[in-house]
Amino acid sequence: MPRLPLAVAAVRRETADILAIDLAHPAGRSLPPAPAGAHIRVRVGDGPVRQYSLMNGPDDAEAYRIAVKLEPASRGGSAAMHRLTPGDTVLASLPVDGFPVDWRAGPLLLLAGGIGVTPLLGMARHAMARGHPFELHHFARSAEAAAFADTLQSGEFAGRASGHFGLDGAAVPARLAAILGRAAASGTHAYICGPAPFMDAARTAGLLALGADALHFEYFSAGEADAGTDRDLTVRLGLSGRTLAVPAGRSILSVLLENGVEVDCSCMEGVCGMCVTEVLAGEPDHRDHFLSEQARGAGDIMTVCVSRARGPELTLAL
Repeated sequence: MPRLPLAVAAVRRETADILAIDLAHPAGRSLPPAPAGAHIRVRVGDGPVRQYSLMNGPDDAEAYRIAVKLEPASRGGSAAMHRLTPGDTVLASLPVDGFPVDWRAGPLLLLAGGIGVTPLLGMARHAMARGHPFELHHFARSAEAAAFADTLQSGEFAGRASGHFGLDGAAVPARLAAILGRAAASGTHAYICGPAPFMDAARTAGLLALGADALHFEYFSAGEADAGTDRDLTVRLGLSGRTLAVPAGRSILSVLLENGVEVDCSCMEGVCGMCVTEVLAGEPDHRDHFLSEQARGAGDIMTVCVSRARGPELTLAL
């Protein structure tokens, strides 16, 4: 959980609904370094915990640099962040390496949809510092809606960043397929972040061009969950000995919290990984966008906010 007090050092408007926010140590000290693709978890007051990708390069320890999009259906997280002004204080975690880069691989192909550009900006800055080849492609519904467009047109990104703005729905998959197709057979690894339809299109094209091992994804919002196969479920708590009934249509996490079981959580959509819990018995039905295929196959952990069970019972290490 976030325990590091940070002061809001600067707030800058990038687009009509996106703010860039710098969070610094209240005493002006250097902050712990953040690896490429890292995020921090942030809480404003007693509001929900949310995670935000870091845009920092490797030598930028003055502040943690994040961007926040105001969501129309905000449950309090983005709205509270958009009310921050310089001098306000938040609680944050240390950087979490949730979207790591494999620097042993070949060139980086960074594909961003909308606000998904934030972790890829950090990756690009780390790549520049290492002299590692990369190219960044930023997709947005319009130039006006493209956060950090000016940054990506600046000298440090010259010739290595491209904007793809205002494309219609059918044009985006075709453009992604063309970009990924050019990277085939080069040892390139693609790092992709954006909304679910963008991610799905990139995954389809990327599997054909590069293969599964060369694709890396970070979701910031899940699609609509398919509850059609939900059924009543019994969850046994292996450490406390309690047994809880989880009705169809309710998440395991909501029932755990309702019954006073402490579980770290944030996104409630199977994206952030905060609620990952050890499974002692039973087979999880994974519905998240966080766990790797290898972790899913092992079957010994699950995200309790969205995933359920393939059988009638699960036993969790709670």
